[in-house]
Amino acid sequence: MEDGYWLGQEDKNKMSSLKKELLELKSEHKTFAANKGSLTAEQKEKWRVNSQRTNQVYIEIKELRFKNILEAGK
Repeated sequence: MEDGYWLGQEDKNKMSSLKKELLELKSEHKTFAANKGSLTAEQKEKWRVNSQRTNQVYIEIKELRFKNILEAGK
């Protein structure tokens, strides 16, 4: 089943933007992980915030996928 097939247009747009944001967060995370030995305290804080936001985005996408399944069952 396609992601968001049964969702309304607003939810489809939200899922699309969340997926794009997730890709950006993942690429930032890879950069932080590659240089983890030489990160400053500020960069470590940015990495922590990045990780928190990544988790939030995963949860939001999961909720939209669940909503998609519920809508398909109606």
